[in-house]
Amino acid sequence: MKSSGLKVIALDFDGTLVESNQIKDRAFETIFSDWPEHKETMMRWHLAHNSIDRVDKCRYFVVEILGMSGQNDLIGKLTTKFGELTKDAIIECPFVKGAEEFLEYIRNRYFVYLVSATPQTDLEQIVEARGLNDNFKKVYGAPIKKTETLQNIMMTEKVTVNEIMYIGDSPEDQQCAKDLGIYFIGRQSDKVLNRSSQLVFTDFDQIKTHLNLNYAI
Repeated sequence: MKSSGLKVIALDFDGTLVESNQIKDRAFETIFSDWPEHKETMMRWHLAHNSIDRVDKCRYFVVEILGMSGQNDLIGKLTTKFGELTKDAIIECPFVKGAEEFLEYIRNRYFVYLVSATPQTDLEQIVEARGLNDNFKKVYGAPIKKTETLQNIMMTEKVTVNEIMYIGDSPEDQQCAKDLGIYFIGRQSDKVLNRSSQLVFTDFDQIKTHLNLNYAI
């Protein structure tokens, strides 16, 4: 029997809709290579904190790893360099298989939101450059906390936990949905998701099939 009442679908961006995770990983590797003695430590920390935005990651690196408090100029320089290394590449990188068609399919069936740790201005520019603006009711980028943002979406749309779904690719996305008690579908990227729910799929062709089979429209 199909579940009825799903009204809102929120999606992560990097690694969920587009194949951009490795672009960001390579950018951080490039940045941290200027401090080779700390590179391995910082890459481990970066990979374990997917939902933290670039500014906070650079701040953590400068303050906690390098021990250089008060160096806002360096934090800004590293953040700017990260953007220069990634934005154009993310605009050009491939969609996850079936993602464009999925967005087209859901845009007039649900309220669709984008919820990402990418900075707001960069995210808006990337979404516009990829021609995706019309697919989303609103785009949320950093600085945000995804849990609070999803709660705000629920309040705006006046929906319950049984009427909203979040689609993401990271353990943090999965935990966020669990903390809120909302539906979650995982897109399997290079991140390691908890597969206990079994709702983890390789691409959006599979996700669309699952949606059609399990949720009434």
